[in-house]
Amino acid sequence: MAGSWFPRTADEVVETETERDALAAVRETTGETDGAYERHGLRVFLIASELAERRGSDVDREVLLVTGLLHDLGLYDGVSRGGVYVKDGAEFARDLVGRHGWSEERTTLCANAIERHHELRPQWSAGDEVELTRRADLVEVSGGLVTFGLPRRWIGDLFNAISRRHFYRDVGRLVGHALRQRPLTLPRIFVRGH
Repeated sequence: MAGSWFPRTADEVVETETERDALAAVRETTGETDGAYERHGLRVFLIASELAERRGSDVDREVLLVTGLLHDLGLYDGVSRGGVYVKDGAEFARDLVGRHGWSEERTTLCANAIERHHELRPQWSAGDEVELTRRADLVEVSGGLVTFGLPRRWIGDLFNAISRRHFYRDVGRLVGHALRQRPLTLPRIFVRGH
């Protein structure tokens, strides 16, 4: 993905039945096609993929894409089980990929990438996909202030190609809702063993 071409929508990158199912789950849960959340997931996937390519990591593309699409879905009422949203999202992903016959190893890798994407420390020991998702989300949420070595021009081109419109507004609304509904769980996203 080095260079300046980027897909405009998630429809351009989904290839497998599991990826299509993940994208359908995003659209059903959010009630939007190509909405702010979906575009966020696409950008996280593309950033993680670029970080992997520049690092020379041999990653599971399907795990990265499903993880990118689903990593924050636990913030939504339709996915939340009332607990810590990253854990709820990981369980949702486990159920989704389980319907597609993923091995326990790949399922755990995907669930760990979702559950640990806000960890404060590197997560390489849990798998490259886990740490790359964590880094990609931080690049995305920071608006490119954190780069992990990605050229700012590349990040800017990505943000220009895939609109970030309403991203912070929608995330703020979701986090605010989660704080009202389950105030003691949100701070626990940064604590292992939640």
